[in-house]
Amino acid sequence: MVVLLAAFAGLAAFAGCDWLLGQDTTPPTCQITSPVDSSSVNGVVSMAAAAVDSVGVERVEFYADGSLVGTDSSAPYSASWDASGQTEGSWHSLSCIAYDAAQNKGFSDTIAVVIGVIGQTSVFHGEFEVQARSREVASFDAGAGDTLSGEALVVSGGTLASLMWLDRDNYQKYISNQSYTALFRQDNFPQVSMRQGVASAGGFYLVFVNNTNSAVTCWARFVLE
Repeated sequence: MVVLLAAFAGLAAFAGCDWLLGQDTTPPTCQITSPVDSSSVNGVVSMAAAAVDSVGVERVEFYADGSLVGTDSSAPYSASWDASGQTEGSWHSLSCIAYDAAQNKGFSDTIAVVIGVIGQTSVFHGEFEVQARSREVASFDAGAGDTLSGEALVVSGGTLASLMWLDRDNYQKYISNQSYTALFRQDNFPQVSMRQGVASAGGFYLVFVNNTNSAVTCWARFVLE
């Protein structure tokens, strides 16, 4: 028995206890959270990612068109990509890789972004789903004298109950079921476009409302000029 225990202990030490205690072979998960897929960008682009691991994330690497553009070792994970030399209207791929202490790699999905017109700032660009009896919200900041323009259309599912543009105070009233005033509102539409100036600087919200009993898929693009 003593001989068996000694041999067992020696084997454990030789194997670094992996055989007995197990080894971390589960990779982290990571996802690009900003910019959103199909969004319009220009200049220096701020990239952000969410990463999770069963033990802990050591670092996140950020890639643009397959080239490493930054590394961050602490949450919230972020990096910058200088897209100022890219051609207007060209599309580019963004992704990230998360590492844990055991150097397991977690690969994100690749998103695509388009280089927009200089002087424009993307508020939202892409396809999204509004669940039944629910809403989707895009928040953004704008300055006095800016112009918000864009369009939205229903891809499938019928119509949306409302598209609203609200300032911060009226958005808080809206979600609290109080009386509110929208800067822009269009009800029951399959497609809508708008262009309107920003009177005063602040935080704003685009709210897409679905009052039906099934999900509605939409596409929208809104920019500030």
